[in-house]
Amino acid sequence: HGSMSHEKVVEVLRECVDDLRLVIDSLEPVGHDLVSLLATMRYRLGKRLQMGGLKLEWDVQDLPPLPWLEPPDALHVLRLMQEALNNVLKHANASRVRMVTRHHGSYVEIRVEDDGAGFDLQTIQHGRGLKSQIKRDQRLGGKLRIDSTSGMGTRLSLRLPVERKAPG
Repeated sequence: HGSMSHEKVVEVLRECVDDLRLVIDSLEPVGHDLVSLLATMRYRLGKRLQMGGLKLEWDVQDLPPLPWLEPPDALHVLRLMQEALNNVLKHANASRVRMVTRHHGSYVEIRVEDDGAGFDLQTIQHGRGLKSQIKRDQRLGGKLRIDSTSGMGTRLSLRLPVERKAPG
């Protein structure tokens, strides 16, 4: 309708391009390798995080292959992490964001931690982003947990099973 500022249009277009790249990346054969998938996302979003004043700390350890990690699920993982990073960029007022992976026997964990403003989980509005993250987590058979305290930053943790039973 012509009511959006030039800066806002550029931002929306940038987000669309990032989203399209994520979809394309999720279709690349990653050989069930979650670390490769995350590294691609880091490459794609790194400049945007930097432009937003965020220092990305990469604490990613090797993970076992996830036999079930095929393109549809890879896209869910990427979108979940993209949403987490976008939330840090837009809402956290953080200077640092840390991406962490760990292997804990029967599951792997991906964490996004920031040093931002944090929020009270009890009073926060559950917007579309959080609802879609919860839905994606359920599709992946994972466990999503968000810990945040006002003034102390936020930590999003996604635990995914190494082996997953076939649906149905």
